[in-house]
Amino acid sequence: MAAPAARSSEHAFPSVDDLRPETDCLTGIDLSLIRENLKLTPWERILANDNTVNFCDMGRAALSQARVLAERGPSACCEPNGV
Repeated sequence: MAAPAARSSEHAFPSVDDLRPETDCLTGIDLSLIRENLKLTPWERILANDNTVNFCDMGRAALSQARVLAERGPSACCEPNGV
């Protein structure tokens, strides 16, 4: 079996410093997400916000349903119309 080929410098992994997000030196706030969002139009930002709100609402509904099922006990999921 042949030895694996050595990685060329083109395919080297990025350094830890290259992966670290750009932060404000005074506050330590990650500026990369702010800059990415400012590339969007106001309408695109509103749509992204709506998507986030809808995602959170679905998560809350799922947690609420899981709590109800947990309170009913393990047999609740097996009963017809148990939800």
